[in-house]
Amino acid sequence: MKKALFVDFDDSFSFNVVQELTEIGLLVKVVSWTEFNAVTEHELLVLGPGPGHPDEYQRIFGVIRDWQEAGKKIFGICLGHQILWRLKGFEVLQSAFPLHGQKIKLNLPEAWQEWLNLPAEIWVQRYNSLAVVDSASEVGVEKLVKDGEIVMSRSSSFISYQFHPESVGTKCRESFFRPILTDLL
Repeated sequence: MKKALFVDFDDSFSFNVVQELTEIGLLVKVVSWTEFNAVTEHELLVLGPGPGHPDEYQRIFGVIRDWQEAGKKIFGICLGHQILWRLKGFEVLQSAFPLHGQKIKLNLPEAWQEWLNLPAEIWVQRYNSLAVVDSASEVGVEKLVKDGEIVMSRSSSFISYQFHPESVGTKCRESFFRPILTDLL
């Protein structure tokens, strides 16, 4: 059984994410972001959702970089997504479309449809005021951008979402978690 370390940013959705991870067969250990301080034997690092701006968590940026340098895979949701992109030097600013507990429709290009095994249009649930501004290309990274904001991204080392794939408002939730097994582990 593959092991995941879930970094909890004190978000009310944290254990919903943990439940989805266990349902795809991962053994998940949860650690508070305040106690996250080293690379472990876990194959996957999960940066969960949470409050605030990613810069408020700079204390753990070095540990995340250590995970990346060790070749470990990372999965980020909402705040976790923003932290990953912040580490790449991208700006995280007030979203032009802040939404809390509301669904948005994503139009998936064919490659994303095939990757997620989803139709061209899918509804996802957002709970965020901040967004990663799409300002440059990134070698080896595919991004799905909506209104100038990165809403999904993937590479050989990470997957991240600016929405909540674990939320009841997201259709086909399992389709957003399956790539962890097929692409990262």
